[in-house]
Amino acid sequence: MGSFLQRLRYYLLILFDRQTPWYVKLILCIGLLYLIVPVDFISDTIPLLGWLDDLAIASFVIALALRMVPGEVIDRVRRKVFGRNQ
Repeated sequence: MGSFLQRLRYYLLILFDRQTPWYVKLILCIGLLYLIVPVDFISDTIPLLGWLDDLAIASFVIALALRMVPGEVIDRVRRKVFGRNQ
């Protein structure tokens, strides 16, 4: 689906799109806050496990939020980031 920077741009454009519902933006912000705040379910001092829980929660939050974004927003942002062939 593209490089890391393309995906990051894709998610940010969806987050800041005017047609993205407020509750989707809230879910994404809570997920981002979880990654930033040092309080975790599994401490990051435990090698690998601490990072895997962050990755799992971030993936879940993004997948959940994307399911709630209107289709026209997804299509418009996808064309803008990845081109017309996507």
